[in-house]
Amino acid sequence: MLRISAVVAGLTLIGTGWIGVSSASADTWGCSYEKCLVVCGKAGGRYCTDYCSKQLRDKQTSKVCK
Repeated sequence: MLRISAVVAGLTLIGTGWIGVSSASADTWGCSYEKCLVVCGKAGGRYCTDYCSKQLRDKQTSKVCK
């Protein structure tokens, strides 16, 4: 049981640890993929390509970015 809890906790940390951009800086890049990469990189983010792709896709879906 302890092993299962440790695995779940580890996966949770891995899943949330890749997000390197704080919510305050998330909208400073607007609809520019390149600016998102810069902001994410300055925030010490890892996996910025995946993060920015998903965030831009979400913004386009919600019609924030056309």
